[in-house]
Amino acid sequence: MRCKSNYPFRFREWCLCSLLTLGIGGAVSWLFYRSVYGMIGVVPLFFLVERFMSNYLFTRKKREMLFQFRELMQFLTAALKAGNSMENALCQGLEEYIQLYGAHTMMAVEFSEICHKMQLNIPLEQLMEDFGRRSGMEEISSFAQVFSYAKRGGADMMKIMGDTVERIRQKMDVEREIETVITAKKMEQRIMDVVPFGIVFYVGITSPEFLSPLYGNLPGVCVMTLCLVGYVAALVLSEKILDIKV
Repeated sequence: MRCKSNYPFRFREWCLCSLLTLGIGGAVSWLFYRSVYGMIGVVPLFFLVERFMSNYLFTRKKREMLFQFRELMQFLTAALKAGNSMENALCQGLEEYIQLYGAHTMMAVEFSEICHKMQLNIPLEQLMEDFGRRSGMEEISSFAQVFSYAKRGGADMMKIMGDTVERIRQKMDVEREIETVITAKKMEQRIMDVVPFGIVFYVGITSPEFLSPLYGNLPGVCVMTLCLVGYVAALVLSEKILDIKV
């Protein structure tokens, strides 16, 4: 498992990214240049689309990982309260987690591997530190470090687990509240994203002579390119404004 902003695409996602690039590239070529040569910009456009999709999928995967990790920690805490050792509590909590969420979730696969390595006499704190590094997530990495120090020092593990679950719950609640507040703004942004294309399309269909001086000549190409660059800059800026980090 590796959770990082450079999201590893599967074949289906590469195909979707390619189709989106061709669709957007074709629309830009016809609306802004009325020429197939406008498709030259498809290559850099592909990397922009790929980056946008990568960030979107990474954010979705991160939220899912946090949810799964929180649920697993709750099962682990319950097993600890029943009097099990940390190693036994981890495996018992994992069994209950798998019964509820399945064996193919990210956390089930990861902690199944940890339980297997514990049977090979690899210390649990070492496995947790390795897990925290590979997760690429601040919350899990911080927990793994605290867990390792606490286990070596004989600290209250139930309190640490409870604090971790509560901290993740609060973070997810705040994210949901922010998402609820800005949902309408995001919808407005999506509408505004397509408005320039809609205006150019409408004018091009209803009054083609109004835009004809901008096609087939160098000054017109320069003007349309500047408009396109300004549009992309505004698009990127709007995404950054609505990308609120918790």
